[in-house]
Amino acid sequence: RRAELAEFLGWLLAPSPQPSGSRAFRKRTSWCWGLRPVLEPDAAARHVVMADGTYLRGGGCLLVAIDGLSGEVIAWRWCARESTDEYIALFSRIPAPDVLVCDGLRGIGNACRRAWPGTRMQRCLVHVQRDSRRDLTSRPRLQAGRELKRLADTITGIHDTEQAAAWAVQLHEWHNRWRDTLAERTYARDAPGDPRAAGQEWWWTHQPLRRCYRRLESLLRSGSLFAFLDPALVSAGPVPCTTNRLEGGINAPIKRMLVNHRGLPGRHRVLACEWACYMKSAKPDPYRFAMPGGATPPAHAETDGTFDGDAPEPGTSIEWTDLHMPVFNT
Repeated sequence: RRAELAEFLGWLLAPSPQPSGSRAFRKRTSWCWGLRPVLEPDAAARHVVMADGTYLRGGGCLLVAIDGLSGEVIAWRWCARESTDEYIALFSRIPAPDVLVCDGLRGIGNACRRAWPGTRMQRCLVHVQRDSRRDLTSRPRLQAGRELKRLADTITGIHDTEQAAAWAVQLHEWHNRWRDTLAERTYARDAPGDPRAAGQEWWWTHQPLRRCYRRLESLLRSGSLFAFLDPALVSAGPVPCTTNRLEGGINAPIKRMLVNHRGLPGRHRVLACEWACYMKSAKPDPYRFAMPGGATPPAHAETDGTFDGDAPEPGTSIEWTDLHMPVFNT
C-alpha cells in the first residue's frame, strides 16, 4: 500500500502521464481515491501568514493559508466564494500572527479584524498595482491619470522608510494639484443619454480616477501599504510585501496540476487539490492515511457541492488505446 500510494502521488503531483500499462496502474491505485489527507492544526504562532482564495474551473473556491516566511501550508478550506464568514472559519484554526499579507479583497480584511484584532495587515503591492491599472487602464487618457499611474507603478520599488515617506509626499502633492478634477460632477440633466441618468441625479465625472486615489490614500493612512517597513514588525523578522510566495508556490501549481490531469471528475479534483496542499505542509506523512490505524473521513463526506455524484472512477473507464493498436507505416 505504501508503494502504491507513492506511485499514485508521484503521478498526481507531477506533470507526467500515467506509467506504462495505464489500465493496470488505474486498477492498482484506484483505492487511493478513497483516502483524504487531513492537516491537523498546530498551536504555533507565526510571524507572518498569507491567505488567499483560488477558484477552480467548474465551481468552488479553495482558501489556503501558509506561513509567509517558509511557505508551508497551515490550513485550507473549501467554500463557494470568498466571504468574511468563510475567512473567519479559516482563521479560527490558526493562532493570530503578527502580520497577515493578503490581497485585501472579498471580506478578508473584515475577517482579520474580527478574528485577529491585534494582527497588522500588509496589502499585497502587486494587487494594489493591478487594481490601479484596472481603474486607470494601461494608457490613461487624462494627465491626472497618467501621473497617478506612474506613482502607483513605483510602490513595488520602495524598500525603506525614507522612500515610503517621499512617496506619501508625492501622493499628497498630486491630490493638491488635481483636487478640483476629482471634485467634478456630471448631472443627469446634462447627460440624458447616459444609463446612470435613469437612477441618479448626479455622479462623479472621473469616478475611476477618484476610486484609485482614494484606495491608495486609505491604504497609506491605515498603515496597510507599507507595514512591511514598520521597525516594530521587522524586528521580529522580515515581512513580505506581496503574496507571490502563495500565488506561485500553491495556487499556480494547483492550476497546473488540474490542467495536466484535465478530465478528472469533480470529487477527484477536490482530492487532488487537498493532496497538493497537504504535501506542501510542514511535515507531510501521506503513508499514515494508508495504514490500518490511519483512517480518515471518506472523500464523499465533503458537503460543499463540488463533488460529482456518479462520475466514472479510474480503472472503470475505457480509453481509445485499450481497443486500438497504433499502426505505423513502413
